[in-house]
Amino acid sequence: FRFCSCLGWADVRWPSSGPSSRDARRGRHSPRLRAPTLSTTSLRTQAPVILMILRVRTPSGGTLKLRVEPSLAFDAFLTQAAAEAGLPSAACSLSLNRKESLSPAPGTPLSQVGLAGGDLLYLLSSEPGSGGAATAAPP
Repeated sequence: FRFCSCLGWADVRWPSSGPSSRDARRGRHSPRLRAPTLSTTSLRTQAPVILMILRVRTPSGGTLKLRVEPSLAFDAFLTQAAAEAGLPSAACSLSLNRKESLSPAPGTPLSQVGLAGGDLLYLLSSEPGSGGAATAAPP
C-alpha cells in the first residue's frame, strides 16, 4: 500500500516470512510481525506545494475562500479575487480593516505583504451598484 510521509509518497511493503498472508489471517501460521520497510526508490524528489487559504469578504457581504500559493503576486491575487466576486479588478482594492487599502509594489508575493493563511481581507470596490458595503477605492 502507499504511505504519505512528510517527504512525499512511499511504498510500504511488509516483509514476507513464510506462508501467504491469507494463511496467516486464517490462523494456519502466526508469523512474527515486523515493521514495514520504506522503499526509498519511490520517494518523490519534488517539494510539496503549500497552499494558504485567504478569506475575502466581498462588497455584497459574501465570503470567498481562496487557496493560493504564498509566492503568488499580490496583483494576481487581487485579479483572482475580483473575478471570483464578479467585479472588474481595475475598480477593486484589498484591505485588512476596510479603511486603508493594501498597495504593495507590483509583483510583490503575498508572503512579503505580510499575509498569512486564514487572514480575512475586504474587497473594496469603487464600482457603483457593487453592494451596500462598498467603499471608494483609495487615491
